[in-house]
Amino acid sequence: MANGSEIHPSTSLDGKLPAPLVRILVHHGIDTVEAVRKAYPLGLLAIKGIGLLRLRKIEKAFLPGQSYVPMHSRPKLPFVSGSCLNGSLPVAIVRALARGDITTPEQLRQAYPHELLKIRSLGEGSLREIERVYFPGQRYVPPGNGKIR
Repeated sequence: MANGSEIHPSTSLDGKLPAPLVRILVHHGIDTVEAVRKAYPLGLLAIKGIGLLRLRKIEKAFLPGQSYVPMHSRPKLPFVSGSCLNGSLPVAIVRALARGDITTPEQLRQAYPHELLKIRSLGEGSLREIERVYFPGQRYVPPGNGKIR
């Protein structure tokens, strides 16, 4: 760099981080390892374009053994109230099953496959996902042309 703002080779970011990340840091006045350490972690995360994935690259390159853990909690996963199938199947399938009064694995097993196919918005993809989770190795093939609905 010109005008006396040279980056010292021993503290340069070049070669230790991907070029786009170096450009972001330098654009915000962080051009040395010391500046990275001074801004870590919240100063770095405040920079547009630096999220946790890029922060992990910075940690790996310049702060080995450190791992920033955000203090906010993860958002709760969507679920269907009263269903025991939450978490094992996608929420859209759990909702559709709940509309058909199926909320437990036992009810699901009893309804497989014919009663499940009567539930609106449960198609072949949903049935295959249910089979993958609750009926491993099984695959319902309808009589006739082999297509569901």
